[in-house]
Amino acid sequence: MSAGSGLLAASLAGFHDWFSWVVMLANAAAGGWALGAHFRPRLRGWPLWAFIAAAQGTIFAQVIVGVVLENRSGADPGDLHRLYGFAAIAAVAIVYAYRMQLAHRRELLYAGGSFFLAGLAIRAMILS
Repeated sequence: MSAGSGLLAASLAGFHDWFSWVVMLANAAAGGWALGAHFRPRLRGWPLWAFIAAAQGTIFAQVIVGVVLENRSGADPGDLHRLYGFAAIAAVAIVYAYRMQLAHRRELLYAGGSFFLAGLAIRAMILS
């Protein structure tokens, strides 16, 4: 590994560690907002859905950075760490797939999904 490649891997590792907090906090906040919106209709609207989309987007960014980091550094994060990352992506897809069937409880669906994603982030952070 060249010096430049090692520096990139170290930078990616630092970013991946720091950004895991962003993923967890953003999804926890999205879950709280969506839960509040279920009980308080005035909290609903496009800002809620934009925030949820941004919070879920952090998951995709984190997984991409993790894959690049593993390929660049050769580090082995462990099978469970990888599982939690890819399970989070699958969970986003599953929640999205149920949005029409649960339209009358959409805020609860996204609250539960967002809290689940925050939990996966916490578990992945503990494993690393």
